[in-house]
Amino acid sequence: MIEHARQRLEADSDADAQTIGNASGAELLPLLHARAGAVPASGAAGVPMLVSEIRHVEAAVINLQSYVGHETVLCDGHSLLERLAVLAREARTGRIVDGVLRLPHPQAPCG
Repeated sequence: MIEHARQRLEADSDADAQTIGNASGAELLPLLHARAGAVPASGAAGVPMLVSEIRHVEAAVINLQSYVGHETVLCDGHSLLERLAVLAREARTGRIVDGVLRLPHPQAPCG
């Protein structure tokens, strides 16, 4: 989705590269890529993301709407934002263990 947003902005906008990177959410990709490499070793179920980083995804979706992005990608973007909103409400604070930032495991639902 972020790559599609970047392509649409590059094609239809005369903004500079930094503005396009910010508006498409592209600055989030290197952060997530680096974290994704650590996922197998940590046993996490997904790539950790800060609540404050959701704004990059929001920027990509908003600009896809403005620059007539592909409908399927736009729908996926809205679905992702809905999922991120749920996850933001369940955000947990990390802690440093032996120099490594660790997130606590989610609480199991009572049942």
